[in-house]
Amino acid sequence: MNKDLYSVLGVDETASEDEIKKAYRKLAKKYHPDANPGDSQAEERFKEVSEAYEILTDPEKRQQYDQIRQGGAWTGPTSAGAGAGESPFGEGGMGGFEDILRSFFGGEGFGFEGRGAAGGGFTGSSRRPPVARIKVPFATAALGGRVNARLEIPRSCPSCSGAGGHGRKQCPRCGGSGSVSSRQGAFATMHPCPECGGRGFTFESVCAICGGSGQVSRTENVTIDVPPGSDNGSTLRLSADGSQVMVRLEVAPDSFLHREGRDIHCTVGITAPQAVLGTTLKIRTLRGKVKLRVPPGTQPGTKLRLSGQGVPYRGATGDQIVTVDVKLPASPSPEEKRHWEALRSG
Repeated sequence: MNKDLYSVLGVDETASEDEIKKAYRKLAKKYHPDANPGDSQAEERFKEVSEAYEILTDPEKRQQYDQIRQGGAWTGPTSAGAGAGESPFGEGGMGGFEDILRSFFGGEGFGFEGRGAAGGGFTGSSRRPPVARIKVPFATAALGGRVNARLEIPRSCPSCSGAGGHGRKQCPRCGGSGSVSSRQGAFATMHPCPECGGRGFTFESVCAICGGSGQVSRTENVTIDVPPGSDNGSTLRLSADGSQVMVRLEVAPDSFLHREGRDIHCTVGITAPQAVLGTTLKIRTLRGKVKLRVPPGTQPGTKLRLSGQGVPYRGATGDQIVTVDVKLPASPSPEEKRHWEALRSG
């Protein structure tokens, strides 16, 4: 990635830490995977924003990045062949921007994924855990609970013991060091070896069982703990025996209740006499039925509150908001007509 980290966050290079944090919070909220379920572009944008924030809010990393960005005197770690105080870019200027970021700020971020190892089947990039979708009842998502599901769980390949191949040997390109240098003008930078992906070794043959991935999938019955306050699109990380699976929740809708943040909403119908004279109703909530007093003279559209009957989340619990809908007879009986006529005539 050649994007400027300040541009990623939409701030000026002189931005204060508070300004950077404010910009990050705004972008993180916009691109968070929970707010964009199934949107891979938003997920990548969120990752990009998070990595830029991590560097620019670390004083030491930001100083190093600014030196890299400006191509000025380098006071951080020097690349192979570069003297202290010399720019690690060499005569190529900013041409080695990606390489420098990879060297000093980690090999996986900003699109830096290792290349495959010839004959070894190793990709060099971090294995992303698979994402499984499971359906969760409305009340379980809101209050928390356990659900059972059958999921594809990645396990270490029994044939190669998770290595990805057979006949391990020293990488011929890097000599087992796991890194190689490349020239940038008069200087050199160190990178993970593209032959072995930085591991320092390859294999005589790729494992035929796992195809070099080091993992095989098995369908297993699992019990998943759903935390209170979970919502549609919430993602959980399931760990089992060193394997990880990302579980994305699909919350089943409820025919009576719906959620808005911590609050639960519903609509109930009452008759005109009940609205005029008042009544007591039994209302279904997440936790069972509770009594609700409808005061005399209640108007259509009135919202009544059941305190503490909402969703628990981050130390607070919402309420249940009940909207009252006054039902009038569409085809009144003769007796009902006489009643309404008497009321109209006073």
